[in-house]
Amino acid sequence: MKDPSVDWDPRLIELASLRQELLSRILLQNALMIFAVAIFSVFAVAALAHPDFAWTAAFAHGATTMAIVLQWCHHGVRTKQIKEYLLELNPDQGGWERWLPSRRPRTILGSRWLISTKGVLLGLEIASMLLAELLKAPRGSFSLLLGAGLLLANAAFLFTNPKE
Repeated sequence: MKDPSVDWDPRLIELASLRQELLSRILLQNALMIFAVAIFSVFAVAALAHPDFAWTAAFAHGATTMAIVLQWCHHGVRTKQIKEYLLELNPDQGGWERWLPSRRPRTILGSRWLISTKGVLLGLEIASMLLAELLKAPRGSFSLLLGAGLLLANAAFLFTNPKE
């Protein structure tokens, strides 16, 4: 419940919130770098322990690294946008939610949002199925249908998210 004696300025609340998001995204990017080193170590040990599967481990590491790279880019773009917003702050902007749509990057990848979220989630699912094929894992038609069905269901959920 709001304290009636305190005047809550929505702009100050928004600024504090955006500054917190900026710090969180920087922290996440640092965590991604640490995670990338740990993931490499795991795959390197796996390749050393089982040289016959070194290329398979390299493929799995590549898919994992791609996911980390895309998340890194996603956070980097949003961090840059938040910094620009805070530096350009103008009372007539209408706030972050109005400012952001008109400032989306005009590149082939846009803000990389589509790739860094949907691409990572669906890409890793596809990579796991390709890995199973590379390993010649036994499968029946049910396994293939189940894998394809889950991929399609996940894609449907991701592309019909009402938030977007």
